Amino acid sequence: MKRTIGASIVLLTAGVVATVAAAEGLDECLDATNLSRIARVLDPQGRIVYARVTQHEGGHVTRASTLAVASTPLAEVFDRATQPGGREFVVSDEQVCAVVELPEADIDAETRVIVSTGLNYAAHAEEAGGGDVFLFPKPAAPTRPYARVHAPAGVTLLDYEVELAFVLLEDIDPFDPPSLEVLLEKSAFFLSNDVSDREAIIRNAALSGPGTGFVEAKGQPGFMPAGPWMVRGSDLFAAVRACGADGLGLHLWVGDEGEPRQDASTARMILQPDELVARIGTWISEHGRRTPMPFMREQQEYFYPFAVGDQAPKLTAGSIVQTGTPEGVAIHAPNPIGVALRGLLHLRGPFEQFLVEEKARVANGGTRYLAPGDIVRTKIDGLGTQLFEIGEPGERAGSHACTAEDES
Repeated sequence: MKRTIGASIVLLTAGVVATVAAAEGLDECLDATNLSRIARVLDPQGRIVYARVTQHEGGHVTRASTLAVASTPLAEVFDRATQPGGREFVVSDEQVCAVVELPEADIDAETRVIVSTGLNYAAHAEEAGGGDVFLFPKPAAPTRPYARVHAPAGVTLLDYEVELAFVLLEDIDPFDPPSLEVLLEKSAFFLSNDVSDREAIIRNAALSGPGTGFVEAKGQPGFMPAGPWMVRGSDLFAAVRACGADGLGLHLWVGDEGEPRQDASTARMILQPDELVARIGTWISEHGRRTPMPFMREQQEYFYPFAVGDQAPKLTAGSIVQTGTPEGVAIHAPNPIGVALRGLLHLRGPFEQFLVEEKARVANGGTRYLAPGDIVRTKIDGLGTQLFEIGEPGERAGSHACTAEDES
């Protein structure tokens, strides 16, 4: 099977196919259900539209029918998805846009937000050194699921994180959060990858708590491949139950041979989506609307909010919540005593020593961090597959018809 990513052709070998096949039981069941899968694509005239996915292969959209122009509110798009009709057309990977539009300009203007979740899977918390579930804003516009990802210049500790994300179809009050049943009706779920610069996290780490580097680490342009399609939450999880499952499979492979890195289920989440919304309200009540984690953009320091509005903060329609990643990421916390002792020998603190050691391991080829040329395949049962290539750090890819920002 061949897939085009930018100007390159990537051959997915039999190893990938074999690796994927073992994880397709629930996915095949969901494929057989009549779910309304909504993608954001370029139609044959090159216009960005919301479309109903009418055919897909291996988690990639191959045919779709037009539902609405890109400016249509998502709630209306999903209402239209229940109606028959729409002109059908063939879709290639190059025509698939980020499933949700949320430009960086809107994030900076604080009209909508992206809230991410850390340590929401116990096994991931363990590999990261322990800690409780925490939240942080992610000021990175969603990008195409089949575009190159370029880290900023100098980044060597580039990591991956397969995540289930949801976008709100209506405004939500985090101080009076809806039940899970209501929230699922008012949101749509999609596949996301929370690409991360681990150096920023290590550099700003703290002996207790999450530290202050997460917004910088995860807010860089292109660090949120999103899609290829979304499904209303109530429909998706009703179908999951009907298939006899209690969660969605999360899967990630790296390389042409498809080395498996992450393989888990959303059933292992510590906090469910409604609990995450409630946690946002709790955070704002206790600490205020903004994160203490700084982010520099165009020589200006930002402290991004968890919700919109000073007087009565809310999560507006179009806002996104990422629910966290399971175990299997590239970074693993070191033995704290060992790294502290080695740091003393070099007059370094433990986190500085850990950063030096991680960079040395990358230079020697002894890590699982992402490098230029790596192919990342990411999949969530029922929500399709992403396939993107890691480009050279500091480079900017060419503009794309989905939006010039999508490959920035």
